[in-house]
Amino acid sequence: MIKRDFDAATKETYDVIVVGGGIVGAGIARDAALRGLRTLILDKVDFACGTTSRSSRLIHGGLRYLKRFELGLVHQDLRERDILLRIAPHLVHPLSFVIPITSGRPFQRLALPFGLMLYDLLYWRKSLPSHQRLTRRETLDMEPNLEPKGLSGSYLYHDCQAPFVERLCLENVLSAAERGATALNHTKVTGFLRDGSSVSGVMAQDQISGETYQIHSRIVVNAAGHWVDSLHDMLGKRSRPMVRRTKGIHLLMPKLCRNAVVLFALSDARLFFVIPWQNYSLIGTTDTDYSGDLDSVQAEANDVNYLLKEVQSIFPKVGPGDILYTTAGLRALAYSKSRRPEDVSRSHKLVDHEREDGISGFVSVLGGKITAYRAVAEQATDLVCRKLGVKANCATAEVLLPGAPVVPQQSLEKAVSERGIAPETASHLASLYGSRFSRVLDLLSSNPKGAQRLCAHSQDILAQVQYAVEQEGALTIEDFLLRRSALGLGPCQGLDALDSVAGEMGHLLGWDNAERQRQADAYRSQAALGQRFRSSGPTDSAS
Repeated sequence: MIKRDFDAATKETYDVIVVGGGIVGAGIARDAALRGLRTLILDKVDFACGTTSRSSRLIHGGLRYLKRFELGLVHQDLRERDILLRIAPHLVHPLSFVIPITSGRPFQRLALPFGLMLYDLLYWRKSLPSHQRLTRRETLDMEPNLEPKGLSGSYLYHDCQAPFVERLCLENVLSAAERGATALNHTKVTGFLRDGSSVSGVMAQDQISGETYQIHSRIVVNAAGHWVDSLHDMLGKRSRPMVRRTKGIHLLMPKLCRNAVVLFALSDARLFFVIPWQNYSLIGTTDTDYSGDLDSVQAEANDVNYLLKEVQSIFPKVGPGDILYTTAGLRALAYSKSRRPEDVSRSHKLVDHEREDGISGFVSVLGGKITAYRAVAEQATDLVCRKLGVKANCATAEVLLPGAPVVPQQSLEKAVSERGIAPETASHLASLYGSRFSRVLDLLSSNPKGAQRLCAHSQDILAQVQYAVEQEGALTIEDFLLRRSALGLGPCQGLDALDSVAGEMGHLLGWDNAERQRQADAYRSQAALGQRFRSSGPTDSAS
C-alpha cells in the first residue's frame, strides 16, 4: 500500500532518498528497502510517467548491441531477462521475434547467423529456446501479412515482453513500501538541504497542495532519468552534461503480425520493431538527439514519416490512416560525443559526486535499459551501502514481486463463478495485478457496481479505480488511466471512460465539480498530443 504522509516524512531522517520514480529509481528503492535501509522515493509527477511508459515494452538482451561488440551488456541483459521471468512471471512473458531475410541484404545472409549464434551462447543458462532458420513458406505461414516479393526466409529467435511495464515499475514501488519505504508521487524536488559540502536532504513541494517540506537523509540518489542534469544543476556544480537525451517515438496501429518482427531500415540500416501488443501493433522506435522541452515530448511529422516509410517496405498495406495514436519519450544515455545517437552505449554509469565534484551524500545514475533495471539498482544500492558503512546483501533477484506468481486457471475460474464476472475480465485483471487480482474483486462485496466495465475497448472495471486510489497512490485521472490500468493504452486512450473515471475518483478524493473538470481537461490535453496524426497523413497533421 502506498501511503502519502508528508508529516511523517519530515520527522524522519532517511538513509537514502531516491529522486525519480521511473523503473530504475523504483528498483533502487525496492533494493534499499529490502536491505533494511530507511528509504524514500519521490517523483514530481507519478511512478513510471516518463521514459518507462514510453518504451518498446521489451525485456531483451539487445541483439543490435552485438554489432558494437558490447558483449558484457548483452550478457548482463540476457541474465536479467531470465531473472525477471522468475520474479515477475505475471508481467514478463516470452515473445518470439521474426527477422525477415530479403534479397539485396548481404548483412542478413552473412552477419545474422553469426550474431544469433553468439546471442544464444552469451547466456547458456537461458530459459528460452535457441534461434532457428525458417523457409520462405514457414515465414509466410507465421506472418501472412509480410510482403512476399523478395522474401527468401527468416530467422526466429526469442526474447520477452512486459506488456504493462508501468505495472512492473509500480510493483517495485509497492514492494518497497511493504518493506517500510515511503513513496511520494506528485512531489517535486525544488532544492537540496546542505551541510557544508554535503547534501543532507531535499526541499520538496507537494504538487497537489502546493505545500513545501524539508526532508532529511544521509544520501540522495539522483535517478531522475532525462531530468538528471536539471537536478544536478540545483547544486551549482555542473561543468558539463552528464546525459545525452535522444527521442524515440512509437506508432500504435491495428494488428499487423502474430510475432514481433525485426526490421532494418532501408534509409539508415537502423533496427526497429513491429510488436504485437494488446491486439494491436506497436511500431518503433526512432533515435534522434533532443534539446527541447523535457516536460512536453511528442512525435513530429518527420519521426512518423520515417517509421511509416520503413515499415511499408515489409508491410505494404500500412498507411497513415492506420495510426491510432503516437507516443514519444526520451532516453537519458550516459553522455557520449558519438556522432550518431544509435552509436551511444546503453550501458549505465554511476557517478559518486564526492569524487566527481566534491559534494558528498549525492549519487547520480545515468543511462541503462529497462531490461537491466534490477542490476543497475543493485549496483547503485551497493554504492549507497558502502558509503553508509552498511553490510547487507541484495535480495531482489530472489524475492518475487508483489503480484507473482502467475494466477492458476483454477483461481480464474473460481473468480468467474463466485464474482459473476466475464472470463475475459478475470484474465485481464490477472494480467495487470497477478495474484493480487482477487484484492480488486474483494471490493465488489461492498460495491456491486464495481464490476461495471469502464470502456468497450478494455476489460477494466470500476473497482480498479477504488483500488488504485486506496492502495496504489493514484491521485489524478492520468495516474489511473495510463499507469494503474490499461484504459489509456487502448485506441481511445481512455477518453471513452473519462467521465466515469472522473466521477469515481472525484467521489473518492473529494473533488468538487471544478476540480473534476480541470482533471478531465488536463487528461484530454495529454491525450491530444498522441492523436495529432490519427486518421490523417503525418505531413498534413503537422502543418
